[in-house]
Amino acid sequence: MDRRIWLLTAAQFASATGAYAFTGLLANLAADLGVSLATAGQLAAAYALTYAITGAPVAALTARLDRRAMLVWGLGLVAVLNIATAFATDFTTALGLRVAAGLAVTLVMPGVAASMLVPAEQRGRAIAIVLSGLTLAFSLGIPLGTAIGGVAGWRGCFIFSGALSALAALGVQFGLPRLPSTDRGGAASLGIILKPAIATLLGTTLLAFAGLFCIAAYLGPIVTATTGIEGSGIGAIQVFIGIGSLAGIAMGSRVANSVGPRTPVALFLLLAVALVGYTALQLTPQAFWHAAPLALCVFAGSVALFALAPLVQTRLMHLAPQDRAVAIALNGATTFAGQGAGAAYGGIVIGAAGLAWTGLAGAMLAAAGAALAVRAFRK
Repeated sequence: MDRRIWLLTAAQFASATGAYAFTGLLANLAADLGVSLATAGQLAAAYALTYAITGAPVAALTARLDRRAMLVWGLGLVAVLNIATAFATDFTTALGLRVAAGLAVTLVMPGVAASMLVPAEQRGRAIAIVLSGLTLAFSLGIPLGTAIGGVAGWRGCFIFSGALSALAALGVQFGLPRLPSTDRGGAASLGIILKPAIATLLGTTLLAFAGLFCIAAYLGPIVTATTGIEGSGIGAIQVFIGIGSLAGIAMGSRVANSVGPRTPVALFLLLAVALVGYTALQLTPQAFWHAAPLALCVFAGSVALFALAPLVQTRLMHLAPQDRAVAIALNGATTFAGQGAGAAYGGIVIGAAGLAWTGLAGAMLAAAGAALAVRAFRK
């Protein structure tokens, strides 16, 4: 495997860390800028929504441009905007800068660059390695940023995030060759979403993330309801998200080039079983020892989701060889949509039936994903 792939992994790590590292210090940020906690939370929402809405159009507009240049520009802009946010004196300015950062990060597509550096038979593994930067951000980068912010304040957290992106931009600029694009770009690229094969594949991403986020968005209360663990102890269970995601990426890198629906269907079924496990645990009397099977459910769900990710991206690039940037952008937008839809669906289930049934509700979506995967990944 080309060692330069690790520079792209670092780019993924830097951009993902900068997206959410400040959320651990949201209460301090809210107090400093004179807004409520709920209002301050819109900084993360605005970033995600901006990417979801603009990712595909920006990818279509820039598809013909050199991929190394796009990475450097994107990471550089994210760095400047993060550092500028550290000096924001009011919420409106901070919100505008987060929207701008969400727009800038649409230029950061290390997976597309990775697919251009390696031969086709190594593409799946390369994409999986780059995706590990995302899991490392959640398990290492974001907690580190929060820890730094605990010492230097929330402004220091944004400076840390900006410095990471700046270093990643320098690494890409001086460590990668020029990567002239072979994508066609333009409005025609956006039309790939109308192709049944593409739309069906994106549907599997939507169902996978929506299924898991039925419970992921409410994991804290679920941990307490199941085990009685509260406060910082919840973090010990959350660690298994990071461990599972890394294991899933490692698995996905080995099977990303597999042909046929057997593997993705098996992963969807694993996700469904893990989600049913949440409901089973919540329907039994609360007990501290439930922490072990609950951690296993967290681990298994994360493995399934992150093993699916490189399969989907590799398949997308196979189906849209001239529209790789747009395909990956559409998949990213679908990921955010799935997260939001799953959290909303879980909220509806909680209101109608109670917290315990969120796992079963998510499992139903995962089962639908397994059925859809039969068609999406057929030979």
